[in-house]
Amino acid sequence: MSYMNSNDSSLPHLSDTPMQLPGAKRAIIFGAGSYYDEMPFVPADALVIAADGGYDHVISLGITPHAFIGDMDSVLEDIPQATTTTVIKLSREKDDTDVLAAVRYAWNLGIREFEFFGILGGRIDHSLANIHVAARIASHGGIAFLHGDHTITTVITDAVMTFPAGYVAAGRYISILSHSSISEHVSIQGLKYCIDDVRMTNISPIGVSNEFLPDTPATIAVEGGSLIIVYPSEAPTPHILSEIKPSKDFGALTTSPSSHLSELKQNSPRRGRHAA
Repeated sequence: MSYMNSNDSSLPHLSDTPMQLPGAKRAIIFGAGSYYDEMPFVPADALVIAADGGYDHVISLGITPHAFIGDMDSVLEDIPQATTTTVIKLSREKDDTDVLAAVRYAWNLGIREFEFFGILGGRIDHSLANIHVAARIASHGGIAFLHGDHTITTVITDAVMTFPAGYVAAGRYISILSHSSISEHVSIQGLKYCIDDVRMTNISPIGVSNEFLPDTPATIAVEGGSLIIVYPSEAPTPHILSEIKPSKDFGALTTSPSSHLSELKQNSPRRGRHAA
């Protein structure tokens, strides 16, 4: 995927990943969800992270991940004691999901572009949570692409997303929805249904089932909000230009139990409008 000034080079499928990747610009994160019949493409210069049960899928592809991050509740394969993989075990009583923890790890290594496999499908709450993670990445000036069932889901915040002209199979759709409560100054050009400087909200699904036009570039822009964009995986690689300067701080990765649970265990008095 092309993001800002990065280049998307076509590299051979990874079969044996070296442990050190100085200058890696992209992270590929594998989750424990559905993979359908898709074969993930892993560039040789990418940082590969297994989020808990995603380790089983990485190993099945013949890939040794650079890092394993998870609470061990869904992984089936045993992680060898002598592995070169960095293993970070999380508490099961935690605030971050395994996927968000993996993003924190990669972000702190300087990664700002992410691709995810196996984090959509199955439990709808997990799918929604992972879209929230994509939105968080966008709000910090990064970009995430979530692969699933031959579609790609991404979130852009205060950004312009441009697809060059190219092939999209007949009957395939692109949907654009507001993730934030209000998205201002939304414009769509080059698709079947176009709008100019419109306000969208997250309680109106007006952007579902738009369509690419043959041999026509398309542009989606938002200024003052976040959009969820779901498009066919065979669509031309988009270019995304964000107005947000990438943040250095995405929050620390913690392996400790949730502080909220600690407060409850200390029998602290309830506060707030719903206190008994």
